[in-house]
Amino acid sequence: AGKTLGFRGGKAQRSWELIQALNARESTLNALYDFRPLISPEGWLPPVIDEAQDVAHITPDQIRTSSRVWTIIRPERFVSNPPGWRDWLLRGLSTTATPGTEGSVVPEDSVQRKVWETALRQGWQEGRQNADLTLEANQKTLTRDYRGMMLYSLLWRQGMITRPDVSDQMQTVTGDGKKLVTGDRVRRLKNHAEFNLQKSHWRPLIGTEGGSR
Repeated sequence: AGKTLGFRGGKAQRSWELIQALNARESTLNALYDFRPLISPEGWLPPVIDEAQDVAHITPDQIRTSSRVWTIIRPERFVSNPPGWRDWLLRGLSTTATPGTEGSVVPEDSVQRKVWETALRQGWQEGRQNADLTLEANQKTLTRDYRGMMLYSLLWRQGMITRPDVSDQMQTVTGDGKKLVTGDRVRRLKNHAEFNLQKSHWRPLIGTEGGSR
């Protein structure tokens, strides 16, 4: 009980410290991770593309190597507002230690109190470490997603991947007897972005075999 209580308190404390440090770097982070130019005129955020180089797949009777492998790890999606770095970095960083039933446990004597306090301190340190690990994982995901969206834009300009197919339906009047809607506009993602396997359609802007991005 003491360890669980300490873990929550330690993580909340460290999360608060980390959030303060991030807010102090707000202008820098806003410049580094500006998603506004990436949003399409139709309002969708690009898919996230992962790139791997010099990939080898080995089985007992075969070795298959690839110079580069691109994978869509997250499809495009509509957004009402441009996302920001906080949508990634603050995930899992709660500054509130919500108590559970362990908060009602009271040591009955000095021996139990000593054990409880030791567990509390250990949990506190583990909670702080968990907050650090959470932010580290969030940072990796943010960097991966932002670079992956930038990579999509590059591959699209090279003709190596398609744009999603968006339907746009405009209805002058919709509703029923109890609700009236005018100017109702609906956009849907009919088909997601896909890689173009026809190499003859590619328009290389840079070398795709070892060139820099």
